Amino acid sequence: MKQAFLLLLCLITYSCSSTDSNLYEINPEEFTENKITLSDIADDIKYIPLDNSNAIGLIYTYKITENSIYLSVKDIGILEFDHEGKLLRKIGSHGRGPGEYYYYMHFDFDPNVKSVYVLDNNMIKVYNGNAQFQRNINLKEYGGRIFDDINFFNGKLLISENIYMGQAKYSWLILDTVGMLIKSKHNPIPIFKSNLPSAGGTYKFDGKIFCWELYNDTVYSILPDLSYGISFIFSPGEYRWPKSTVQISQSNFFVSFLNNHMQILQMFETNHFLVLVYCLRGNWIALIDKLNTKTFLCGVESFGGTLGSKQVGGILNDLDGGTLFQPENYFVEDSQEYMVGLLNPYQVITHVGSSEFKNSTPKYPEKKKELEELANSLKETDNPILVLVRLKK
Repeated sequence: MKQAFLLLLCLITYSCSSTDSNLYEINPEEFTENKITLSDIADDIKYIPLDNSNAIGLIYTYKITENSIYLSVKDIGILEFDHEGKLLRKIGSHGRGPGEYYYYMHFDFDPNVKSVYVLDNNMIKVYNGNAQFQRNINLKEYGGRIFDDINFFNGKLLISENIYMGQAKYSWLILDTVGMLIKSKHNPIPIFKSNLPSAGGTYKFDGKIFCWELYNDTVYSILPDLSYGISFIFSPGEYRWPKSTVQISQSNFFVSFLNNHMQILQMFETNHFLVLVYCLRGNWIALIDKLNTKTFLCGVESFGGTLGSKQVGGILNDLDGGTLFQPENYFVEDSQEYMVGLLNPYQVITHVGSSEFKNSTPKYPEKKKELEELANSLKETDNPILVLVRLKK
């Protein structure tokens, strides 16, 4: 009987397209603070300093393929680097002129021909593999309030929309690469009035795209044939954002509101874990074991990485004794999984110079030596460093 129950739990947890009512419920109020280190989940760590051809400040988003690293950088635009950190090209230009993009936080690419699709408010700007502007795809006819993310998926474009200020017409649109509508899903939540913003996002895993949204209790998964199902749900609770007007004119009230309501900053999956980076009465990184739903929590004092601010806290790095690790991204190369984060050079320099690092006894002493050599080669004004953590199979 016990074996049958465990099998059922595994099927529920791993099913990413099931519509069964017994889906796994994400409830942060029930997470337990079990400890976890990098050596528990990973067997290697690599640092990629991004070259200094362009001074990189605020990074909005970044994505990684088997060959390239793409960054959306404030005041610069979208840059492509190789896996050694060398700048390969700049895609398009930041501006308001023909063929330029003004809002470019969200983008995606066709990994085969290297075309890049930039979501510029309610317009998609398309650039070919030589980084040359090709065409616009106008989204205004679909009447979306704010389309917030774009994914190249199985030869098509998936455009998702947040429930901004209590209103959203669509959950997502699916277009072909010239802009013809193939499929759409209307937002299932009735319109409500709110003076709060929204947030949401998507992630790719196991050949599917997953969509989550701050006001929605459902995490959807979209399959290559464009059908969709429910993968996870968030449990009801006072930690959820209310679908109603909230008075935010008083700053102290707003701080209290934010502190007591869950704000998801990142969500993604690996073969073994569902990973949540969120704020709720503190800042947290949660790894949920997909086999047995055991949770591992790491407290975070402040988030760094893509926001360019000081990073304090994260998963203990006992691989090479380096800084605590804050996972932000995920990719697969040659069937090998990686979690990814960003560091500012001064963090590495400061940490390697500390007594904590000098007295550490990591699992791989040779990696500690490599990190020390890297720190000695850096300047505090250098560009950010990408951190690749190779996950155990």
